[in-house]
Amino acid sequence: MSGHVTIADVANYLGISKTTVSHALSGKRQVSAELRSKVESAVEVLGYRPNFAARMMNTRSSGLVGILVDNLNNLHTMALLEAFRRELSRHSLRMVLASSDRLDDGRALLMEFSNGMVDGILNTLPVLEEREAQELAGGIPLVTYLRHREAPLEIDLAAGIRSAIAHLAELGHRRIAIISIPDHSYDLGATNPCLAAYCMEMEKLGQQLRIFHQEGNTIESGVRLAEEVFASDATAVLAGNDSIAAGLIQWANDHGIHVPGKLSIIGHDDSSVATMISPQLTTLHLPISLLAAHTVQVLMHELNPENPMPSSLKIVPELVIRKSTSSEAAKIQ
Repeated sequence: MSGHVTIADVANYLGISKTTVSHALSGKRQVSAELRSKVESAVEVLGYRPNFAARMMNTRSSGLVGILVDNLNNLHTMALLEAFRRELSRHSLRMVLASSDRLDDGRALLMEFSNGMVDGILNTLPVLEEREAQELAGGIPLVTYLRHREAPLEIDLAAGIRSAIAHLAELGHRRIAIISIPDHSYDLGATNPCLAAYCMEMEKLGQQLRIFHQEGNTIESGVRLAEEVFASDATAVLAGNDSIAAGLIQWANDHGIHVPGKLSIIGHDDSSVATMISPQLTTLHLPISLLAAHTVQVLMHELNPENPMPSSLKIVPELVIRKSTSSEAAKIQ
């Protein structure tokens, strides 16, 4: 069909009402699978493209959720975004992504989201507090990841660190290091729970602290730090995340250094890279799908108070033991 195809053209082609076509396409009302299939086929044949502005005027909804992230080179972030996408699609919502690693740019992006282009906002920017984000969002429902006050989602990072150190201690390790990376999944201004737990456990073991600081959180960040870590007297290290751990292993493999023979390495997140590298990575598992489902459920309540608000949730990372830890290096300390 030549020219601009309208929803009326689709309705006339099938001999049904415009309202029925709209219901089939939006998913807002229940229609039979057979009818939905016929509508979708007609849309493809005719080349119909929904008018976004008209849809917003008719439904007072864009069907979009804005998501703010600080970067797109972090495996945890990418896995979380995919989990958000799956959860939002269950509610016939799609996501619009904005990324900025600068606070001022993040504020500006959030204000653009607040102009009505999205129905709701998920803020994952680690440096943008929930209260300020709510103010910038105006009247648009907003949920700040891990920091929502009414239904808090707590990850017991300290418990995860304690389990990782206990595993290393059982293997005979005492000279255990940690790579500290910026992490504001806890409240801004609060003590880093991973670092605090590490310091406490090292004191129990009667060991000095071996802390490496890394501003980045990528595989490249791990590669850059690797020489310093392997040159230290540490026999084991807790990497800030799986990406940094993978960078350490990549550097070791490139330099003919055996892991875990020279150094046992533990990651954090249990991301896809954990089983792609050699040796496969011992790491702390985070249930990303559960984190995303809880966050989206909070947003659905904010969008419509008739939707139930989820209960508070506390998650303890589970240690998954693979091949990057052993007692080999501990025997020569």
